[in-house]
Amino acid sequence: MAGRWRGVLAGLGLAVSVTACATSGDPQVEARNRLLPSLPPMPAMPALPTINISDMRIPGTNRQAPAPDPSLENIIYWRVIEDDILIVHADTNGCTSRADFRVDVQQYHDDIYTVRLTREAEDLCETEAPWGTQLGFGFEELGVPIGGQVIVLNPVDTERPWDWNEARAYLASRR
Repeated sequence: MAGRWRGVLAGLGLAVSVTACATSGDPQVEARNRLLPSLPPMPAMPALPTINISDMRIPGTNRQAPAPDPSLENIIYWRVIEDDILIVHADTNGCTSRADFRVDVQQYHDDIYTVRLTREAEDLCETEAPWGTQLGFGFEELGVPIGGQVIVLNPVDTERPWDWNEARAYLASRR
């Protein structure tokens, strides 16, 4: 008798699940397809203000974040990898290397350090290099301690068409 009830319950469960699968989605999809085109268009979003790193205050202090120095050579962009290597993409005509730059690092506040790159040797080559060259600097060689943060003061070249973030400014740290 118990086996018979199990069979009836199993058959009933199978029938309910098949019925649910066969009917779910179709009316909802049709209703959704009718509803979405009938909605009015969304209003345009207002333009959000551009926030530069120099507009922000350093947490826990009354100090402004350091501003880019327009007297320095523009760079393509910069980033920190592995929390302890500063990578700077600098313009090149094919002959630029790390040795062509003087790197000045100054402690700005507690564990925040500013980096300035000054080109000392002119790049006289004529090779097309739209992405520039990558220059890597270890935090240890820069004198930035573990947990320090780096801000590159060279302006970022925002005129490049492939630069997806026009107001690129990063505060990078090492753990």
